[in-house]
Amino acid sequence: MKKLFKVLVFLVFLAVIGFAAAMFFTSDLTDVANNFFTAIKNGDYSKAQMYVSNDFKRVTSVSALKKVFPYNRFRNYSGCSFSSREKNADGTAKLKGKIEFSDGSSMPVEIVLVKEGEEWKINYISLSPTGVDVASNSNNSSDSNYNFLVKKTMDAIVDGILNNDYSKVYMLASDNFKNQIPKERLASVFKRFASVNINWNDIDSMQPVIKRTNVLENGVLRVEGYYPTSPKKVGFRFEYSKDGSSWKIEGLFLRFEK
Repeated sequence: MKKLFKVLVFLVFLAVIGFAAAMFFTSDLTDVANNFFTAIKNGDYSKAQMYVSNDFKRVTSVSALKKVFPYNRFRNYSGCSFSSREKNADGTAKLKGKIEFSDGSSMPVEIVLVKEGEEWKINYISLSPTGVDVASNSNNSSDSNYNFLVKKTMDAIVDGILNNDYSKVYMLASDNFKNQIPKERLASVFKRFASVNINWNDIDSMQPVIKRTNVLENGVLRVEGYYPTSPKKVGFRFEYSKDGSSWKIEGLFLRFEK
C-alpha cells in the first residue's frame, strides 16, 4: 500500500512539473495576448497593432479594430486565462481560454499566433459564442468579419496567377479541395486571368467589397463580393470549411464584372 502511495505521489509530482513546464514555455504566447488586450483597455489601438501579424494588420485597420474590440467593453478587461496552449514546429501556436472582465463576466476566446522573426504575433482571434473571426460578427462590421479570409485567399490566388505556382493556395485549402483539384487543374482554370488587362499587384493594397455571406446546409461558409479593379472589377465567390480553429478553402470562383 505504501509503495502504491509513493507511486501515486511520484505521478502527481511529474504532472505538476509538466504543467509548470508548459506554463513556462508558453508564457511568451500569453504575454502577447495580454499585452494586446491591455493596450485596448487603455484605449491605445495603435499599440495593440504592435502585437498582431502583418497579415492581420494589412486587412484590419485601427478603425476596424475599434469596431471589433469596442473600448466601452474592453476598458473593463481584467485579464485572460488559457486552459489550452500549443506551440507547433511550423511556427504557429494556439491559445484557448477566456477573457475576463472587472464586472465579473467572461468571454471564451481562441487565438492563433504566428512567429515573425523572433516574436510571436496574433494572426487570428475567435470570440465565442458570438462567432467572431478576426472581427466582430455584428451588423455594423459584417464586411470586416471576412476581410482577413478573403484577403489571404486572394493574395494566394494572385501569387499563383503571376507566378504560375499555386502552392500558396494549396497551403490554405482543405484536404477535400486538394483531393478533388490537383495543382495542374487549378493552373489551367486560372490561366486565362493572367492575360487580362488588370494590374494584379494593385489588389494587395485594396480592400474587398463583401456583398453577401451565408452558411450552407453542409456547414460551408460562402463569401461573395468583388475587388474594385479597373477597367473591370474582379468578382469572387469563395467557400470555406472549418478545420479546428481555421477556415480552409473548399471552393474558388473568379469572374469579371462591369
